[in-house]
Amino acid sequence: MFTLLRGKRGNQLQVAITMFMLFYPLSSNSIIRNGLSGAYFRVSAHHFPPYQLLIYGANGTFRYVGSTPNIIYWMAEKFNFTYDFFPVNNTEIAKLGTVLAGLNQIINKEVDISTLCFLPTLERTQYMEFSYPVAIESYKFMVPKPDEESRLWGPIRPFQYSVWGCILLSIVSVMAIFSYLSWCYSHWPHLPNSEFYGAKKNMFTIFGSYAMYIASVCTNQGLNINVRQTSFRVMAGMWLLAATVLVNCYSGTLMSSLTLTKFKPTVNSLEDLAASQDLTMTASANSVMANTVLNSTSATFKAIGDAMRRKPESIYPTPEKGVSNIFSLKYVFPTVESYIAYLINIDLKQSKKCRFHVTGRIPISEGAFTLGLQKGNTLNPLFSEKLQFLWETGLMINWLKNNLPYVDKCLANNKETARQKPIKLVDLTSAFFILGIGVSLALLSFLMEVFYFHF
Repeated sequence: MFTLLRGKRGNQLQVAITMFMLFYPLSSNSIIRNGLSGAYFRVSAHHFPPYQLLIYGANGTFRYVGSTPNIIYWMAEKFNFTYDFFPVNNTEIAKLGTVLAGLNQIINKEVDISTLCFLPTLERTQYMEFSYPVAIESYKFMVPKPDEESRLWGPIRPFQYSVWGCILLSIVSVMAIFSYLSWCYSHWPHLPNSEFYGAKKNMFTIFGSYAMYIASVCTNQGLNINVRQTSFRVMAGMWLLAATVLVNCYSGTLMSSLTLTKFKPTVNSLEDLAASQDLTMTASANSVMANTVLNSTSATFKAIGDAMRRKPESIYPTPEKGVSNIFSLKYVFPTVESYIAYLINIDLKQSKKCRFHVTGRIPISEGAFTLGLQKGNTLNPLFSEKLQFLWETGLMINWLKNNLPYVDKCLANNKETARQKPIKLVDLTSAFFILGIGVSLALLSFLMEVFYFHF
């Protein structure tokens, strides 16, 4: 059967079916498949935007809306069962956190169905059962966007530091060879050289002359030298050939280095997060994600877990505290893409900026989310069967999309190119900085010469 499942959605469906086969509550005492007509369920109610919202009114009344409550509303009308909602006690949430308070409703048999969607685990099967999946999503990292690298060093970016080192060594070596050859020629009067014949020059003068020549070649100015010796011409020809390659390679990539925005390294994987000194993972207390990281013995997870233990506030009790952590730009948040879109949309409205980026899928767990069911309830298999029918209609996906914002510019993967915008003044900061240094040094040298020759 699994061979028919292809691609990303196929892999997710395969995981969901596997989860369902592992945790589907089989019971020989279940009601014969004659529907849920007349059944009664106690259903938990939670405030977890954008999936479910508890809106309180006067006299203790409340409205329960969202894509998750719609599941109960639709199934109750379709299969003719009744229900009552039981909100989680706020005192319990403040004391234990959202996840554990929701689990306790099932463990203490206060409700038959928990709408706080859970990821099935072997540990949780000891005190609860799981419905057919209501959502399948992969986990990704929501990461604060890194700062831009300074454009002051833009002219250095086209080459690696090792390349710059080789270029500098080559220039110094060529100048030394040129200077030595010319010094020798100037001391050999029998050589027919119009430039050096009969004119003995010191090494520093010769070295300075060829420094200007090499600089003119590197800047495509083409300063002329007149030397007849074959050895010098061979050396000069090889230098011109090498310089042509280097200069054209440099100028060809300089435009993109100046115009394209380059960011500092950031977190894109679990390994990056484990090595990061600035960012820590944040997760809900008692969630599968938090328990996986904090209880793992692998090197990567242990490094992430140790960083979380050093910052206890990274393990948040409620979604509101989690949102506060995320928007502080100090944490990396692992979650599903639909929740990321919701959070980024909120942040965009508040800050008017795109302050986060989304990584690729992280290899922790496929998000096969299910409703929690009271352990041993004979109606559980039939409820899951009817829930599967609802899943196959596609309504749950449609409800979820209607509750989420459209993908905005912060999630669009737009790639800039050097031709998309003209070079700005800020792009040439480094060039003007170098020019300023040159003017300052030239002025200082001029003042020293005036002082030396006139005083």
